[in-house]
Amino acid sequence: MKTKYLSLYSLLFFISCSQNNDIKNLYTNESTSIINIQEDLKQISHLDSVFNDVTFLPFETKEECLISRISTLKISDSLIFINDNRRRLLIFGKDGKFKIQIGQSGEGPGEFLDLKDFIINKDNIEILDFKKIETYNFEGKHLSTKRFDLSDPKKYCNPDHFNYSPLGGYYLWGGTFGIKEFGAEYDRYMMYHVNNDFKIQKGYFLIEHGAGSSHNRFTKYNDNIIIDPHFGDYNIYQIDNKGIVSSRYFLNFGKNAYRKKIPIPKKNQRETYEDLSNYVLSFNDFFETDKWLHLTFQYQNTVFSALYNKEKEKCFLLSAANKNLKPDEIRYWGAYTITKDQLVMPIEANWLKIEFDRLSPQYMKKINLNQYKDIKESDNPVLVFYKLK
Repeated sequence: MKTKYLSLYSLLFFISCSQNNDIKNLYTNESTSIINIQEDLKQISHLDSVFNDVTFLPFETKEECLISRISTLKISDSLIFINDNRRRLLIFGKDGKFKIQIGQSGEGPGEFLDLKDFIINKDNIEILDFKKIETYNFEGKHLSTKRFDLSDPKKYCNPDHFNYSPLGGYYLWGGTFGIKEFGAEYDRYMMYHVNNDFKIQKGYFLIEHGAGSSHNRFTKYNDNIIIDPHFGDYNIYQIDNKGIVSSRYFLNFGKNAYRKKIPIPKKNQRETYEDLSNYVLSFNDFFETDKWLHLTFQYQNTVFSALYNKEKEKCFLLSAANKNLKPDEIRYWGAYTITKDQLVMPIEANWLKIEFDRLSPQYMKKINLNQYKDIKESDNPVLVFYKLK
């Protein structure tokens, strides 16, 4: 699997022929790298091909911090921040002990209607709510409220992700929820740059169809903001420290890519559409280190993880659905975030208990898994840390 660097004109032709829609890529340049993902998705690698070590961290289980499902997970220094999809932001220590809940759901001062995304700063946290941003310190004290309204009919934006812009203000990722009409005449974009007064400065990624979700739309690598791709696009985009948006990588899925415009079902019309599950239509959970790229994608209702070694220019495939897992290999469930050279995934306690019956005693001892044999199915989730080679 080789990474190919094409000329600008060759790359534009390649993308125009290979993308799964006909949106023109205005952000491609000659530095965009082509990453080839193997077409034979039955070639699943062993976990040891990618990771040096696997460790576990159970979250403390107490009444005030019971977690049903983790929507967003972020790690900063010695703290772990969780949006548990119940309009709560919970903070745990690196030892798994519960520390504090930040803010609460409500319509009063310092409360939020929704917890869509959050940014962790040195000494405070900003929470993206509906038409406002609430700021708290790490002790839970409310510091400020910033309100905005971007409900112009032609530039509607109800953001579900945000990030600071190097040009000042924020990047807001709007999604398509609530938007019924798409197209250039509406001048609606997936991402907007707004200044500190929340005035729109520029729009990026014209909306032409509905978009999928993402755990982390924005991540960081070196001085770049990396954008987890939107539905119907095979590019990984970056924003550099000058605010320039460009395609960083193009993912070539070969015959598994959809090469036509994604059909949008029309109201009150009976039409037959081909089975799109036979194609890779989108991917997410993109993370980058100095040596590795990580992403997940779905094909024929099976979720795969692709890990690309930049030094060896080789792609490795893993899948939690792999039926041929050996007793010396714990399942890889994917990644919600990354900390240094470790991919991190929260899993249900029950998932770990299932692995106890499959793994060999020797392997259980090797990864120190026996210490968690007494875990209960009703306990809080467990973080799995996969250390990249």
